[in-house]
Amino acid sequence: MVQIFRALANEERLEILRLLKATKELKAQDVQKHFFLEQSTTSHHLNMLVKAGITATRKSGRNVYHRLNRENLAVFLKIFEVEMLAQKSQA
Repeated sequence: MVQIFRALANEERLEILRLLKATKELKAQDVQKHFFLEQSTTSHHLNMLVKAGITATRKSGRNVYHRLNRENLAVFLKIFEVEMLAQKSQA
């Protein structure tokens, strides 16, 4: 969970997630162009999101496409709800 929260604790990465939600899938270069970021900065942000399981990739030729990993996000939210938000019954 810590890795997910670290990945989400950056406004640029949150904006990347919003963009991926709106477009479904983007090449890394398109993310870079959209935010006017350096290639290394874009790569860093995208890699953090992938390592946290928030996004997923697929490779087609020389292009790497990124998309939201909705399945992992749903699991994360359920775990967070159970561990942090659900009240324990008092015995």
